[in-house]
Amino acid sequence: HPKKIFILRNNDLGDVLVATPLVRGIRKAFPESQISMGVGDWAAGLLENNPDLDEIVHCNAPWHNKQNCRFPANSPRTFLEGLTYVLCSREARYIKRQKYTHGIDVLGSRQGSWLLKRAGIKKRYGVRGYAGGDTWCTDWVDFRGDRNVAEAGLAFLKLLRAEVEIEPRPFLFLTDREKKDAEIRWGERKSDSKRIIIAPGGGFPEKCWGDGRFSELTKLLLTQKNHQVFVIGSQEDRARIRLSGAKSDLGFQNFCGTLNLRDSAGLVSMADFVITNTSLCMHLAGAFRIPAITLLGEWYDSAKTHHQQWGYPECLILGKECTEGRSKVASPEDALRAMKKNHPLFFHSSE
Repeated sequence: HPKKIFILRNNDLGDVLVATPLVRGIRKAFPESQISMGVGDWAAGLLENNPDLDEIVHCNAPWHNKQNCRFPANSPRTFLEGLTYVLCSREARYIKRQKYTHGIDVLGSRQGSWLLKRAGIKKRYGVRGYAGGDTWCTDWVDFRGDRNVAEAGLAFLKLLRAEVEIEPRPFLFLTDREKKDAEIRWGERKSDSKRIIIAPGGGFPEKCWGDGRFSELTKLLLTQKNHQVFVIGSQEDRARIRLSGAKSDLGFQNFCGTLNLRDSAGLVSMADFVITNTSLCMHLAGAFRIPAITLLGEWYDSAKTHHQQWGYPECLILGKECTEGRSKVASPEDALRAMKKNHPLFFHSSE
């Protein structure tokens, strides 16, 4: 019976969110265990108010994330920075003092397994076949490129001999105050009005659909005057949606840079539809079962594969399908047609 469990997920926002089903499974299987999760400060807000966690541990480890990993994942500099963090950082020393009995590196990196070993954790679980972490672990799950990422995380439950069934869907717990604030921002629902979230930001430009395409799609949506269109993201995302030449619409608001993670999640939780890059917002929509379309950039060769790895039942993913001869990303018109086809009551013409 695990006494103290440490889950390492010092990665990006979406990665942290899709690890929450594993946390729920461990809590359900071992209600008396102490469960801690190590994440970067940039992602800690996603775990606030989570009843399945006893502690959120500061773990700003400089590997496999876009926030403080300054060099390529397998470069010598990343190797040295990771080793320095494991051996010398205050955060690593804190983790060691907690005397965890079990440790899980969800990503499965060599640096993560070093951290678990440095912390004196006897039962260390990682991933074989991805980033080299299994070498320093006592057991591991096998990496499979065709498996949903949340399901891959749940595979650690078998290593803990936990016999529970958990839906591979993120968990995010909003407070009553956060829900009320979101409702105030949306305002009173109008008859036949739909609430639409657009999230045009993303980590890597080549993976994103493109600012111009998002702008054109937004203009098309604003011709349908019954909809409210809210844009969310960071301050650097604020200028991505450009509406020059479009008619002003009281239903359009750009909240980029003005809301924190949880405020943005609150807006998503009360939306009717989400339009996003492959980013955190896709997983926020999944957490709250909101219909969504994820628009892939040039980097991705297969929308089907992406859906298999990252998608949700109510999520439509649109992009190239190179093996079937479709080698171009979707246009704004393609996206709107797909949205009308899958959700005809939401997206109808204004005529």
